[in-house]
Amino acid sequence: MEVDAQTVKTEEHQDSRIDRSYKERENEKPEKSQDSTIHTAHQFLMGIIFQPLIKDVNQLRQEMERQLETWEPQESGNPGEEMAAAEMWQNYLILTTPLSQQLCEQLRLILEPTQAAKLKGDYRTGKRLNMRKVIPYIASQFRKDKIWLRRTKPSKRQYQICLAIDDSSSMVDNHTKQLAFESLAVIGSALTLLEVGQIAVCSFGETVKLLHPFHEQFSDYSGSQILRLCKFQQKKTKIAQFLESVANMFAAAQQLSQNISPETAQLLLIVSDGRGLFLEGKERVLAAVQAAQNANIFIIFVVLDNPSSRDSILDIKVPIFKGPGEMPEIRSYMEEFPFPFYIILRDVNALPETLSDALRQWFELVTASDHP
Repeated sequence: MEVDAQTVKTEEHQDSRIDRSYKERENEKPEKSQDSTIHTAHQFLMGIIFQPLIKDVNQLRQEMERQLETWEPQESGNPGEEMAAAEMWQNYLILTTPLSQQLCEQLRLILEPTQAAKLKGDYRTGKRLNMRKVIPYIASQFRKDKIWLRRTKPSKRQYQICLAIDDSSSMVDNHTKQLAFESLAVIGSALTLLEVGQIAVCSFGETVKLLHPFHEQFSDYSGSQILRLCKFQQKKTKIAQFLESVANMFAAAQQLSQNISPETAQLLLIVSDGRGLFLEGKERVLAAVQAAQNANIFIIFVVLDNPSSRDSILDIKVPIFKGPGEMPEIRSYMEEFPFPFYIILRDVNALPETLSDALRQWFELVTASDHP
């Protein structure tokens, strides 16, 4: 019995020590934070959200370039071809989604809201009654009569932007086409995300073709149709004729749109390799550029320069003829480039930062020249 009693006491002593050590550990725990936290279990989402992003971007880009080698779009098309174009456009979106979002946020700071869409304020006259002010108005014997709302602060962007793609045979190189389509996806998606206003897309070469009109919303279907209609088979680049057509297109779109103000800013983004622009004569090209500027069309020329090509556009030389009997002067082609604002793009990953920085600088220059 004494042995049993001693065993029981020993067990009780051990239990008490365990309880004390447990309580001491509990007291030693750090205090719980009062802040709420966010947690995401990515392992459950990999098969749903991040599936398109698993494939390496460079590998996908190489696959797209190989697909462009065998891509022979036809204007009439068929269901199979349209499905292939839609799949190709989705791949371009996968490649460029982060770049589009980056460009959108950069442009949000540059392209300021131009149209007042929200009703605010307390006014004696206006467009709509502020129902919260009606009862105080009656209770004050109709003295507190500032019961109307007006649209005063711009909160909506209303621009007209045309994206033009060079459809000439000088763009037939697969990497240049890839760069052009990726640029289209980046710019088109960024402008759509920003709800910038009206967007149009056209191609140019010997002739100008409207691929997406101003009055339609730019969508995935628009992108796939543009891929089908850009064949890069036109033999010449008539840039002066193109600028004249675009100026008429901007004017017609402004007349057809009832909600567009005559002061709406108009922006033309040209995506091209920039070669052979003086086919119609230097004087006519310069005159067409000046006429577009006089029509308040802001032009940005994105020169696609293939880094894997042997000849860069910066290496091209042109003869300048001064007069009869005089030796022509050899100058760099870019010294005679007819557009005042241009970007030389070699890597699409640099497009958001380059384009946004360029737009910011150029808008400041134009604003400074308008207000001396």
